[in-house]
Amino acid sequence: MKTEIKLLGAAIFAATVAGGCAGFNNGPAGPKVISLWTTTSTPDGAQFTQADRLARPAVNEVFATVAGNHHEINDLAIPTDDHLNLTADIEGFLTSPCGRSPETRAVIKAVLVPDVLKFDVNSKDAAAYLGVETGGATGGKFGGRKLEDDVIDISLGIIFGNTISALGLAPDDGAEIPTLLSDHVDASGKHFSATFPYIGRPN
Repeated sequence: MKTEIKLLGAAIFAATVAGGCAGFNNGPAGPKVISLWTTTSTPDGAQFTQADRLARPAVNEVFATVAGNHHEINDLAIPTDDHLNLTADIEGFLTSPCGRSPETRAVIKAVLVPDVLKFDVNSKDAAAYLGVETGGATGGKFGGRKLEDDVIDISLGIIFGNTISALGLAPDDGAEIPTLLSDHVDASGKHFSATFPYIGRPN
């Protein structure tokens, strides 16, 4: 079994990231956005077969699990295919059972498809989960994620809460489900360091 970090787009960083390539939205002084995800592959003779992929925790797990076997389908796909199945999974889940408005559904699809972690190497802002996708509305335009970012609660707030309307991205649709806004696991007891590799010793 092997795990690879991959970059989406033209093969600019392929020499430094095994099996990966980099995608930039280029402009002389504008954003240079890199899209990142990881895959886990299992040996299949002399080759490896992709078994799953992950970029933003909870996206595939929430939306595709209720859509038959789409969780597995999305795990075996690449992000450029997300406009097919994942978009349909998000639309279906947000329509029923969630009852989110068309405006909220459109924003959530725009933010979460494709399922990649984005960061802008030209930005001087601090890291902020979904910062690129929301134009800095989550705390900075760099994107990526900080170690202490509670990405599950942030994702649940987008799906079931008023995050989209609170960020001014769509009118409040009144379809929030307060009991589903948190997994009730925070950064308490986690040990972070100011030096590489930044993650401290386990408890």
